[in-house]
Amino acid sequence: MVIRKKPEENRQEKKILWALGLVVAVFFLLWIFFAPGRGYFHYRKLQREITALTKENSQLETKNAELTKDIKRLQSDDTYLEEVARKKHGLLKKNETVYEFDPPKKKK
Repeated sequence: MVIRKKPEENRQEKKILWALGLVVAVFFLLWIFFAPGRGYFHYRKLQREITALTKENSQLETKNAELTKDIKRLQSDDTYLEEVARKKHGLLKKNETVYEFDPPKKKK
C-alpha cells in the first residue's frame, strides 16, 4: 500500500529544505570570510604584510648598496676619507687651528 502525500505537504517540505540549504550556504560563506587563521580577511591581512615587507626589503637593499659604495670609497679615496673625517668627526691636520665665533645676535 502506497501512501501519497498531499501537494501542500510537498511544498512545505521543499520550503524547509530550501531554507535549510540557504542557512548552510550562509554559514559556509561566513566560515570562508571569518575562519580564524584561514579566512579571506586573514588572507588579505597577510597579503598587505607581504607587500609592506617587500617594500621594506627593497629599501634596505638600496641602503645596503649605498653603504657598500661608501665603504669602498672610504677604503680607496683618501680625499673623501679626509672630507668625512673633517666634517663628521671634526678632525684637523697638523698645524691647523680652529677659530669658533659666536653667531651674530639679532637686533630687537
